[in-house]
Amino acid sequence: MRDMSDDTQTRRYTVWTVILMLLWTLLAVGIGYLGLGLYLTNMMTFANDLNAEPTNHVAWAAFLFLSAGPVMAGIGIILGWLSFIFFRAPRTGVKLVFFFPVIWAVGVLVFLAVVSTVCQGEFTCGV
Repeated sequence: MRDMSDDTQTRRYTVWTVILMLLWTLLAVGIGYLGLGLYLTNMMTFANDLNAEPTNHVAWAAFLFLSAGPVMAGIGIILGWLSFIFFRAPRTGVKLVFFFPVIWAVGVLVFLAVVSTVCQGEFTCGV
């Protein structure tokens, strides 16, 4: 049986992992750009709820969640490239670049599906 402590071999970068990293980075930038487009529509949608005197925390949470696309894409890109270059973990870097923006986009789609079916289009229903 082999002892794993002598396995200090650095991970190799293949052409495929570099291409995947660049493609997923472009996808994350695209999701972040589309998320930035949601910001203005969110400002118009939540304008009355955000400016109300007793602060509606559910409206603030929904607004921040829907507007977090560029932040999530930036976090994914930064963490992915840090892992890819500095920590010498190419597969982990590719997964991180892909994970954060796509999870945010899926969450937004689920939120909008619930709002349109259960709440009849009202973003803060039941509160």
